[in-house]
Amino acid sequence: MAAVDLSTVANIATALTVLTAVVFGLIEMRRARQEREERAAFVAVQAILTPAWMQSMTLVQAISEGTTASQIEADPRLFQAVQSIACILESVGYAVFARMVPLNVVDELLGGTVRIAWRNLHGYVEYERERAGSKKNWEWFQWLAEQIDRHSKARTSLALGAYDAYRDWRP
Repeated sequence: MAAVDLSTVANIATALTVLTAVVFGLIEMRRARQEREERAAFVAVQAILTPAWMQSMTLVQAISEGTTASQIEADPRLFQAVQSIACILESVGYAVFARMVPLNVVDELLGGTVRIAWRNLHGYVEYERERAGSKKNWEWFQWLAEQIDRHSKARTSLALGAYDAYRDWRP
């Protein structure tokens, strides 16, 4: 009887060890995922916060409604800015699709920028697609803008800035 009790205790100890290892593994996986998301956010910010990005985005944000593709192409600085922003957001869109960068990270950091860029450039993108005869032009840029609109969980928006949405934030 003592041997059975000792074997039962050993089995319980083994089961608890395995359970502890599984729980620890799950916690570590969650921590690693969170660390990956934080690294991705840092890389996204680093990639975007360049003088070229800021100059280009300033020009793209200033595009007025009704600006035609020929007007964009007639201004070399604006044309270069549009190409730069669309290319960068194309890359970010694909990175989100491939799950290299979480959508919520892009939404929080760039959601407003993506929305404004798409709003101001979608006519130009459609013109480029028609001219090229291909729907591939800037496909991930459009996809990103649509996914942000569909799945946004951010407390901020074009009408509500972080300074209001997170006013009560505490360190």
